[in-house]
This record gives sequence, structure tokens and C-alpha cells, in this order.
Amino acid sequence: MILDDQVEKFYTLLGYDGRKGVDDLRRFFPHDYDLNEIGHDTMMDFIADNPTLHGALLTGIAIGQQVAASIRPVLLNAKFSENIGHFAQQKLGHFKQEQLCVAILDAQLNVIGWETVFIGSLTSVQASPREIFQRVLIANALGFMIIHNHPSGNVMPSDTDIAFSQRLKQLGDQMAVPMFDSFVVTYDSYWSLSENAQLKCPA
Repeated sequence: MILDDQVEKFYTLLGYDGRKGVDDLRRFFPHDYDLNEIGHDTMMDFIADNPTLHGALLTGIAIGQQVAASIRPVLLNAKFSENIGHFAQQKLGHFKQEQLCVAILDAQLNVIGWETVFIGSLTSVQASPREIFQRVLIANALGFMIIHNHPSGNVMPSDTDIAFSQRLKQLGDQMAVPMFDSFVVTYDSYWSLSENAQLKCPA
């Protein structure tokens, strides 16, 4: 059993007989699910057997349960381009230097992550698709959008912007991690490449 192996390693690392530690645990908690339903009396009896080590084990299990139950907060829903466009304006539109961000999306197209990937224009920065996809995959996301600002105030995407976005779209489709849109924002406007049919790669 995987849990037993981990418990054995836990006790062994602390200088205790790992196999005995597993046996002690299973006397009080025969099934894995019992650890999700720990009663106060059972917990105290188990800890009394070896207060330091058994107490540390239950504390570690409780921490693990809290981590497993935690989820990324939802920043906004990105089903409509105006939602993400206005949000991105507030985040990036006032910056004096160009920044490229990735919006990480779940299955409901909620933005569950917003990360700055590069600072500097796409022509002056080696913007690596690897870095973008790595962040999306680590988050176990459905897909993503990219957003960058134009400090000049000109919201129109450059040829470089379009080519880079098309490349990401193509790679995302190949990896089954779709890029849904690419935005350019300024302090008072935004531009969706998807809405303007600029993500389709030329034949």
C-alpha cells in the first residue's frame, strides 16, 4: 500500500522502526479512510502510544489534507473578451515598460492564475514558449491566454505580436493545451487577436 510505504519512511527517517510504526498506525486506523474520520478518543489513544512520533505523524497528515483540499482562487471569468480586456487594462495598461503575462484558465474558463512571464518587448526579449507552457502545465490548467501592454498607447498588434501569438496557438493545439486568445492593452483600450481573426496561421 502506498500510504503504508510513506508511513514506514516517515518513522525510519526519525530513527524509529518503520515497520512497527505502520503496525501501530493500522491497529488504530485499519483503513486509509479512517484517517479522514479520526475521533478524538482514538486520536488520543494513538498519540499516547508514542506522543512525539505519533503526534508528528497525525500533524503531517492533517497538513497534507489541508494542502490537498486547497484550490487556486478564481480571479475572474474569461468567457467574454471584455472581461479579460478590462481586467488586463487595470493590471498592465499603466506600465511604462512592456510586459507579457499569461492568464491560466480552468475548465470553466475562470482565470485561476495570472503571471508575468517577460518584461520587455517581444522584439527585445527572447520570449520562450517553453516558459509559458511550463507554467500552464504546472497549474494543471485547461488552457491559457497571453496578454501584453503597449506603453506607446497604440493598441494595434505588431507583426511580431501576431506571429508570436500564432506560434503559441499552433503549439497549444498540438499539445492539447489551447491558447484561447492573445490581448494587447493600453491605458484606455484593449485588442483581442481572436476577435479580430488574427490567430489563424497563414496556410
